[in-house]
Amino acid sequence: MHKWTNVHIFLPMGKGVCMTRSDALLNRQQIMDAFHNATRHEVDRLPTMSDIVKLSGVGRGTVYRHFPDMGSLAFSFMTKGYEALFAKSREMLRSATTPAQSRAVLEDHLYRYRAFTKENLAILTTSEVITSDGCNLAHTSQRQAVRRALRDMSGIGKTSPDLLETAVDLISRSADPAHLKSVGLTQDTDDPMANTAIKLALEIADAVVLQLKSSKDE
Repeated sequence: MHKWTNVHIFLPMGKGVCMTRSDALLNRQQIMDAFHNATRHEVDRLPTMSDIVKLSGVGRGTVYRHFPDMGSLAFSFMTKGYEALFAKSREMLRSATTPAQSRAVLEDHLYRYRAFTKENLAILTTSEVITSDGCNLAHTSQRQAVRRALRDMSGIGKTSPDLLETAVDLISRSADPAHLKSVGLTQDTDDPMANTAIKLALEIADAVVLQLKSSKDE
């Protein structure tokens, strides 16, 4: 296994200045650690880029080379959690061999996604994150997971009828950060409506799957 300390690849830093990849990785980690320390508790706003420069001890130019804005930094910090969540759901869906198993995977995914959203609600509902590319990517991945489950439950292959896409949109929103915030949840409170919300989402899934199966058989 290669050790980054022995890799002699240099990254441009400006006129006459170079940085080894190991230095770049260390700086990136320092920046991420500074963000974590600034947001580990409920926050009203994200730290500023200037805050991160001060907390990390990394130069301003280096911070901006890694993260052009606070939205990209915030979502990069959360990427590891999202990647693990969606990777597990994809693997479980690939392993499902019956509609009932696919439905069980969908239910499990919705609970995990809602819990992850609530755990990071303060960050996810800041304006910087809401408008970030990472937020759009998370929404897309959520829709893909729900769509895959509904297709497997109804046996319609890779088609995307309007009814399916409507259901995907409604079900995906059961854990939308803006929705959770609008009903008064915070990352420090319980989520008493989780069971009800996911039960309703699954009722939508069951009704739509039934209609899709009927349409397929006609």
